[in-house]
Amino acid sequence: MADDLSRYLINYTERARDGLLTALVGRETELERLLHILLRRTKHNPVVVGPAGIGKTALIEGLITFMASENAPEYLQQKQVVGLDVAQMMLDAVSEDAYAELVKQVMQIVIASDHRMVLYLKDISFLVNVDTNPENKEPAKFLKLSLLADQVDCIIETDTMHYVGAMEKDTAVMGCVQSLLLEEPSLDESIQITEARKQVFEDHYGVVIPAETVRAACQLTGRYIKQRAFPEKALDLLDDSASLLMMDMAKGVVDPTHNVVTPAFCQRTIADWTGIPVEKVDAEDKQRLAHAEDILRQRVVGQDNAVKVVADALRRARSGLQDPNRPIGSFLFIGTTGVGKTELAKSLADFMFNDETALLRLDMSEYMERTSVARLIGPPPGTPGFEQGGLLTESVRLKPFQVVLFDEIEKAHLDILNLMLQLLDEGRLTDSKGVTVDFRNTIIILTSNVGANLPSYQRVERLTEYFRPEFLNRLDDIVSFHQLKEEHLRAIVDIHLNKLLKRAKAVGLNIIVDDKAKDWFVDEVFTSKFGVRALKRLIQEQVENPLSLLIMQERIKAGQDVFLRVDPASRRKLQVLARTVKTMQQEEMIAVSGGSSVPEEEEAGITEQSETSETPADDPNAEDEVTIVPKPTENDGALSLNDVLANPKLVLQPDSFTDTDDV
Repeated sequence: MADDLSRYLINYTERARDGLLTALVGRETELERLLHILLRRTKHNPVVVGPAGIGKTALIEGLITFMASENAPEYLQQKQVVGLDVAQMMLDAVSEDAYAELVKQVMQIVIASDHRMVLYLKDISFLVNVDTNPENKEPAKFLKLSLLADQVDCIIETDTMHYVGAMEKDTAVMGCVQSLLLEEPSLDESIQITEARKQVFEDHYGVVIPAETVRAACQLTGRYIKQRAFPEKALDLLDDSASLLMMDMAKGVVDPTHNVVTPAFCQRTIADWTGIPVEKVDAEDKQRLAHAEDILRQRVVGQDNAVKVVADALRRARSGLQDPNRPIGSFLFIGTTGVGKTELAKSLADFMFNDETALLRLDMSEYMERTSVARLIGPPPGTPGFEQGGLLTESVRLKPFQVVLFDEIEKAHLDILNLMLQLLDEGRLTDSKGVTVDFRNTIIILTSNVGANLPSYQRVERLTEYFRPEFLNRLDDIVSFHQLKEEHLRAIVDIHLNKLLKRAKAVGLNIIVDDKAKDWFVDEVFTSKFGVRALKRLIQEQVENPLSLLIMQERIKAGQDVFLRVDPASRRKLQVLARTVKTMQQEEMIAVSGGSSVPEEEEAGITEQSETSETPADDPNAEDEVTIVPKPTENDGALSLNDVLANPKLVLQPDSFTDTDDV
C-alpha cells in the first residue's frame, strides 16, 4: 500500500541528481543561512518568505541540489526532499473527504521515514488555515500536530501576504519554524542571474541572446516594471522578446539567419507591457526631453516658468539623478482658476505616456470627511466594498504609468494629507488589503487656489497656514501660475477654435473665422473671472449650440460654409452665418445670433446688410462650380470673412486655419 501511495510524492533529491532543478546563481548568504537552520536541533524547519518572482523556488532548489552533492554535510546527504503531487491526488480522489484522507495517508509515509524525508511545502494551506484553500483544512490539522510533535521536517515557501496574514497568526507553528525573508536582488545580481539562465531561452527558441540584451532587459524592467520583482521580470522580458523575434521571422520582417535578440526587441516588449510608445523608451526619449518645454508650450500658453520647472523634473528623473524611490515628480500648482493648471497636467500625461487619458483626477472637495480616506485606499476588512479596493491605489496598481492630479488639495481632510506624506517621500502606499502599491512611475500634481491673488513672495507664507511644513518639504517644487496676458489669450483662442474646426470638419462643415471674431473671444475671456474656462463655454453657447439647432432643423447640411463674425450693427454679439441653397438654386444666408435662430422676417434684413446681397444670380440649370482656396503662404494676405462673402463660389478649407501643433 505504501508503494502505491509513494507515487503521490515528488522526489526532488533524485531530480537534483539528474540535473533537472534550477541552478542557483548568487544567493550564497541565503543558502548558508538555510543550511544553518536545517542543522539546528530545534526550529530546524526553514520558511522562505518573499514576494512572487523574487527567487524563492530557485533558492530552495539550489539548497536541494547542494544537499544531494558530495559537498554537503553527511547528515544532510542522507536526507531526501519530497513534495506532494497535489494535482494527481485531486484527480484520484472522488470527494473532498477522500482527498483529505489521501493527503493524510501520503504524509504518514514522510512521518514513517524517521526524519530521512524532508517535506517541501509550496502551499502553506497544508500547514495553517488559509481562506483561499479551505479543502486543505483537515490535512493542515494533521500536519500541524505532526510538526509540533517533531515527527516531520519541512522546508516551506510562501509569499509575504500569506505569511503575514495566516502563518504569523499561528503562534504554535511559528514556534517550530525559522523564517528567512528573501530580499530582491540588486541590478548587478539580477544581470548575473539572468545571464546564467538565458541558455534556457536560447535552446528553446534557437536564438542568440547577447550580454548587452541581458543588461538592457534588466535595466528596462528595473526602470519601468517596478511593481514586480527581480529576477523574474527580467527573465519574462527575455522570454517575451525572443517570442517577438520568432513572430517577426515567421512574418518575414526579419531574416531567419539573423536570429539575434537585440535590445530593440526588449524595448518593443516593454512598450507592449506598459503602453508607453517604443519611441519614448529608446534613445529618442532623450531628444524629446531635451526639448520638453517646446512641446509642452504648444498646449500650455503663457506659463513658461511652470513648464520649465516641470520639464527640469522630468529630465532629472530620466537621467537617473533623482531619487529612484520617489515619484517621477511631485508639484503643487498655485494659481487662480482658468490659468492652465489642469491643462499642464493633461499635457504631461500626453507627453510622458502618449495618452491624455493617462490622468487620474481626484477632486478633493469630495474628500473633506475623515471617512473619505477609505475611498482612496479601500475600506477596512469586513466592510462593504473591501474586495474592490481603493480608487487611488487600485487605479495606480493596474496602471502604474500615469499622472495623478489632486485638485484643490486644500479642501482635503487632514488624514488624507498625512497619508500623502508616505506617497511623496517613499513613492508607495499600502492599501486596506495590505498590498503595497508602487507610485514611483507616476507624476503627482496638486492644485490649490490658496494665495493665488497674492504676490509670489507671499504665497509660501500663506501656504504654511494651510499645510504642514513636512508636507510642503516633500514636494519637488511649488509652481506659481500667473494671470494670462492678452497676447497669450489670442494663442489660446486659436488652439480652441482649431479644435472646433476639426470637429466641424468631421461632420462636413467648413468654418471660417475672421480676425474680429477672434478678438471678440479674447475680449470676452479677458474680462471674465473664470479665465480660459470661460472660452469653452463661449464656444459652446455662441457657436456649437446655434450650429446644432441649424443641423437639427435641416437648414444646413454637410459641405456647406459656416462663417463666424461680429454683428456689424451692435459689435457686441457673435453671428453664425450659414449659406444654404433653396429651390431653383436661390442662395440665402441663415443667420443665428446670440445663441438663437433669427426669425424669417429678420433673415432678409441681415442678408441685405451682408455683402452677399449683391451676389450675381446663377443659371438655375447650370452646375455649381466651387473654387478651392489654397492655404495662404507667409507672403499672402489672410482671407477675411468679407472676402469670402463677396464671392459665394469660394470655400475656405479647414487646413487654412492654424494647426494646433503650430500654436
